[in-house]
This record gives sequence, C-alpha cells and structure tokens, in this order.
Amino acid sequence: MIWLRALIALVALWAGAGAAQAGCTVSSPTMRFANGSTYDVRAGSVASINGPAGLACTGSVLSVLGSGYARATMTSANGFLLKGPGGSTIPFAVAADGNGTFGFTQGGTINYFNPTLLSLANILFPNSFSPALYARVTASPNIPPGVYSDTLTVQWSWKVCTGLDVLGLVCVGYETSTGTSTIPISLTVGADCRISAPNISFGSAALVSQFTAVNQAVLIDCSLGATYKVAFSGGSAGAARPWRTMSDGAGHVLQYNIYRADGATIWDETNPLVSSVAGTGATTPAQIQNYVAKINPSQPTPPAGAYADIVSVVISF
Repeated sequence: MIWLRALIALVALWAGAGAAQAGCTVSSPTMRFANGSTYDVRAGSVASINGPAGLACTGSVLSVLGSGYARATMTSANGFLLKGPGGSTIPFAVAADGNGTFGFTQGGTINYFNPTLLSLANILFPNSFSPALYARVTASPNIPPGVYSDTLTVQWSWKVCTGLDVLGLVCVGYETSTGTSTIPISLTVGADCRISAPNISFGSAALVSQFTAVNQAVLIDCSLGATYKVAFSGGSAGAARPWRTMSDGAGHVLQYNIYRADGATIWDETNPLVSSVAGTGATTPAQIQNYVAKINPSQPTPPAGAYADIVSVVISF
C-alpha cells in the first residue's frame, strides 16, 4: 500500500504539470518600410524592417523539448516584388532572422523551432513564443514615385509543448493546430530631384553700366516620370521685383536680377517655369534650364567693394 500511494502521488504530479496550458493565436500584422524617395531606393538606402510573424503562444509552460514544431510556409502574391505605378517593381526578401540566414522562398517552409534559428532569433522565452519576420529591399531600380506593395500569406502549423513532467525533461501535453496570417507589406516612395547650380560671377567693373550679362544654366533631374517646376528665390532681400539686391555688408546694395532664357522675363517663385520634359531619375542631373543674370545698368554706382547675394533654386512637383 505504501508503494501504491507513492505511485498515485507521482501520477498526480505529472497530471498537474501537464495541465499548464499554452494558447497559440494567429494574427495578420502589417509591415511597412519607412517612407523614402526614389533616390533612396536607387542608392540602396531603404532601411530593413522587422515585425511579428503572425503567431504568438503564451502560457505558464512552453518548451521545444520533444517533437514540437512551429512551421511557417510563405507565399508572396507578387513573387517577393513590391509593385507600384505602371507595374514598376522593387524586389525584396523576407527572413526568419535578422541575418537573413533563414530566408523564405515562394512556398518554402521554415520551422521556427530549428535550434539554430532559435539561437539566432532569440524568440523563445519561458512563458511565450513570438516569431518575427525581417524584410529588406534587395535591388536598386530606377522607379517612379508611388506606393509599392505586396501581400505575404503565411500558413502556420504548430505543435507546442504545454506541460513538462516533474523533472522538466519530458513533454506531457501538446497543443497542435494550424492557422493563416495575411500580411500586407508596403513602401511609400516619394519624388525627389537632383540639382547642379554653379555660382554666378559678374566679375568687376568701375561703373554699373560696364557689367555684362551672364548666360548660364542649372542642371536638374527628378524622379522618373515626375513633372516639375523651376524657380529662383528672392535672395537675401526676400524679393525679386523690381530687383534682387547684392550687399557689401555695410549697407550698400547692387541691384541685379535673374531672367529666363529670353533675358526679359523675371524668374522668381511667383513665376516658376514648368519643365518641358519629365524627370528621368538620373542621379547626375543633365536637364538644362538656361537663365540670364543682369545688373541694373540704370542704378547709381555704389561704393567700391565686394557685393554678394545667395539665391536658391526652388523645385516643386
């Protein structure tokens, strides 16, 4: 009888350990890359992201002992391409760990209970199991601005240990089930421009009437397909009409202005020029915007000195 009572007590302990239940739930989180420009994509500077993979298990006892598993089978609606305007695409990759060692393929399966993956990802804690997804852009295409997106579908199947024996060595209870996560992933790409604007130098002269006009150009290019307008700011005086002004820093000014290529139309922010061509996305700008800069020959000649102003090239799209 003494031996029998001891056996009953041990069975009761086993049953108590096995009663500690875990609960696994499946969700459909959203993954978004940080907004960037088309030039960020071309430069390969879109930051990687990570987030929940869609499965979460909690309980008083969780263990990878025994025959447990947490398998994720992934498919991408676009074949791991973020699709945007006009069918333009941005390739990306998804992995179960931050190093990309366990990368997903179309229809491929990864077991998050793989010991190496558990070590890399550090996703198993005594009372919870929350696997993650890591996504990164893998190419640098020349694309138009817009919203680029894809949808990941993850088919889950799991067998999670929910209780251990009194020695903590043998699973005495499992939860086995399946579920599906549908995960939208997107990247919003904005328009941007590149500008090359050389300084303007009128040289030197004794009289204002002796300064000659300067014919120059700024070189511009913007995101692929983007239409844009070009203007020049009012400079340090804040206005271009009737004249912009250069200053010698001692209160004296020299009047000048910037005109369109016709040499007569004042070119400022109230009168921007619509580019005749759309952007090509070139990283080295080559679209020529000609202008003429002139000093007002009718103004009184100010005191001798070095006169300067700072004007910005303003692009709007």
